[in-house]
Amino acid sequence: MVFLYVLASYFIGTIMSAYVVMKFMKGEDIRKLGSGNVGARNAGRLLGKTGFLLTALGDVLKGLLVVMGAKYLGFSLEYQILSLIAVVVGHIWPITLKFKGGKGIATAAGGLVVLAYQPFLVFSGIFLLLLAVSRSFTIAGMTAFFTMPFIYWFMDYSILECALVFIVIALLLFAHRDNLKERVGKENK
Repeated sequence: MVFLYVLASYFIGTIMSAYVVMKFMKGEDIRKLGSGNVGARNAGRLLGKTGFLLTALGDVLKGLLVVMGAKYLGFSLEYQILSLIAVVVGHIWPITLKFKGGKGIATAAGGLVVLAYQPFLVFSGIFLLLLAVSRSFTIAGMTAFFTMPFIYWFMDYSILECALVFIVIALLLFAHRDNLKERVGKENK
């Protein structure tokens, strides 16, 4: 049952909101426009606030619904996190779009807020503080996400749960590696 749910979570992740929103609003393939990324930022650049919001909402809902479903089915926290990992992997590497998807932030955030809201509140505070200091959404977000496993650790979650949360965050950092290199390059100049 758990294996099938995790597999289904991957396929839910492959439903790319930006692709669907762009096809619906303009009848075009978002991968051939703007940055070519199938994420909310590119959708926003191409479709304005409505495109951004619809895409972000769709991506958040994927993570949120997968974790809520795992909770509803009575899965342990470890299996809920595995479902979150699967939906994020599906978003980043969707089989439906030749394994070239988005970066997973909204999908992960949607799942993490439902997974355990207390660590997410601490994360949100760290993010806002870092955003005020760095004035960089990418740096603040990635740094705040990096703190998530430690937040779980300090809130007495098990080592396995912390390790699984770390996998979620590692996926996000990997998906953003080019953005981070570019940002650090700009800072060094």
